Amino acid sequence: MAEQILHPGVFLSNMLDKKGLSQRELASRLDIAHSLLSNILNGNRPINMKLAMSLEAIDFDKANFWLTKQMEYELNLAKNDKEIIKKQEIIKTWNQIENLIPISYFKKFNILKTDFEENINLIFKMYGASDLNTLENNINSYSFNNYRKSSKFKENKNNVIAWSHLAEFKAKLERVNEFDPTKENELVEELRKCFYKNNDTISKTKSILKKYGIKFLTLDRPSQTPVDGKSFISGDNPAIALSLKYSRLDNFAYNVMHELGHVYRHLTNEKYKNVNFFTNAPNIEKEEFEADEFARNNLIDQDDWYEFILTHDEFDDDSILKFSKKVKVHPGIIRGRVCFENPEYYRKRTIITALNTLE
Repeated sequence: MAEQILHPGVFLSNMLDKKGLSQRELASRLDIAHSLLSNILNGNRPINMKLAMSLEAIDFDKANFWLTKQMEYELNLAKNDKEIIKKQEIIKTWNQIENLIPISYFKKFNILKTDFEENINLIFKMYGASDLNTLENNINSYSFNNYRKSSKFKENKNNVIAWSHLAEFKAKLERVNEFDPTKENELVEELRKCFYKNNDTISKTKSILKKYGIKFLTLDRPSQTPVDGKSFISGDNPAIALSLKYSRLDNFAYNVMHELGHVYRHLTNEKYKNVNFFTNAPNIEKEEFEADEFARNNLIDQDDWYEFILTHDEFDDDSILKFSKKVKVHPGIIRGRVCFENPEYYRKRTIITALNTLE
């Protein structure tokens, strides 16, 4: 049976009886009010440092004895206080969450508050968890079947998952028009014009996609997260999130079109309704080839491209700029395609690099 923890006033009362003193006599010796002593003896007031030293001075045990008894009593009360127990559990849970997810990353977006309980509920909601166990299970079982990553960069799986969940969380806050999958060609044409002009491109891309019922957001990545973007279903609408790993127009345009490829070739199919498509991968699935093909052929018409590469032995700036003007495709996008298919051009000097900055 566990030892009962008593208020130090009980011990003082017993000692008072043994010494044959009345409460008033002890109060007088301690130079305190009788009412205060009575409250201490009844367990309603604590023995503080000053009183403990006064008790030691009149040979009522050591001050340390009384302070220890008081501390043990208060600690026992705290252990049985429901509010304190709840607070302890909240702090413990939050500390465990900090070992699972990059809290500092979420703090950058001002979505976490000073209240731990609110933050715990928000993280559980974001990760689709009901408690700590399901949070950990959801992280450990997170599927990367449609995740493309570059082997050149280090990866922290938990950071990638955090970026993904935050993208989904933010997408839920976006409001767009109803999505009509038959408007694919009109949307692509507007985006091509937007990329060609490259003026306030990110904002205008968002407006165009919103008009056609596709949610769009850019979201900074935590460290060791080699992902360019992802596409998924958010509510009743497709959604695209890009990390803007590079500030180049060709990279931005390609990633937007790649994710649109997933939207129109896959996410409109019931089979892929709950699938997340990540951009950037060692395991290239059929769906990734299809999205790549969509991006290539919608950024530059396939027939135009074949004519260009078959009629040129060299792809210098002059030839690229002329082709750009002819087909109304930004020269940065054309040179990006040239370099991808002919890597030796990455090392060649060009004026197009300056034009390729995402505006």
